[in-house]
Amino acid sequence: MVIFSIIIPHFNSTDSLNKLIGTIPNAKEIEIIIIDDHSDPSEKRELLKLKERYSFKNVTFLNNTPDKKGAGACRNIGLMQASGEWVLFADSDDYFLEDFYKIIQKYSSSGLDVVFLKPTSIEFDSGEVSDRHLPYVKLIDHYKINPDINSEIRLRYFYHVPWSKLINKRFIKKYNIYFDEVIASNDVMFSTKVGYHMENFEVSDEKIYCVTRSEGSLTTTISPKVFKTRLDVFICYYRFLKEFALNKDEFKLIKLNVSGRYTLLNSFNFGYKQSVLVYKKLRENKIHIIDREYFNPIFLIKKAYSFYISRRKKKKYIKLYQ
Repeated sequence: MVIFSIIIPHFNSTDSLNKLIGTIPNAKEIEIIIIDDHSDPSEKRELLKLKERYSFKNVTFLNNTPDKKGAGACRNIGLMQASGEWVLFADSDDYFLEDFYKIIQKYSSSGLDVVFLKPTSIEFDSGEVSDRHLPYVKLIDHYKINPDINSEIRLRYFYHVPWSKLINKRFIKKYNIYFDEVIASNDVMFSTKVGYHMENFEVSDEKIYCVTRSEGSLTTTISPKVFKTRLDVFICYYRFLKEFALNKDEFKLIKLNVSGRYTLLNSFNFGYKQSVLVYKKLRENKIHIIDREYFNPIFLIKKAYSFYISRRKKKKYIKLYQ
């Protein structure tokens, strides 16, 4: 009987996919569902080789539909195919840590909706520890140390990624939660709706997953099309929190963290005119942009310096397309 379904979208990354599959044990309780997202012909040939190599494992290879593209569409296909009681998501350039299966086995009969487990991360080119996992580790740590309404709201609505979570498939079906089929940020509203609907959940200090950061990945690609998609998803996310998920007092607790200022700052990559249009769109949707603190020169300088340092660290990974 399959207990765990691991869903993996794939695009032109067969070598790393091979490594990922190798970190998943051969167990009858695990099924692996790989959905190819219109990879190049040469990569598809390599996928066939992988299929033969891992024929002894419970691995299913599927293809995204011809009229759709993106990880969201692939993940939805995987969800429809999944037969396990629990679902885990992985990206094809990441991998699971040693003993991850022993860790998740402990929750197989728990009846929980969601289990949050700690990730780690590395820089793909150097193998050095990255900082990509830190925001999610902090969310777990803050909730474990002080499980108040503030830390719970942040755990529910700031853990935007689908990986390093164990999600009950019955829970997903009950609330009809699926991924947006868009080219970027497909996981934001999925994770937000999971956070909104979950009632029984647990957070764990144990690590099961390593996410990598590499040059040219979608998370580091800045193009007008990708930026527009991220903007639209952000507006949807903001309005969901403000108008549906949270009351006024709850929204005040996180208002500064869901401001539109970072979106506006990123719009300057495409010129002043684009920034004006983005500002207007944010205001039309009544999205908070500037806080009172920004009129304090010392606060503003600290924020600007922090933004500069962050961009400098990530500069070698970011590709800008006009």
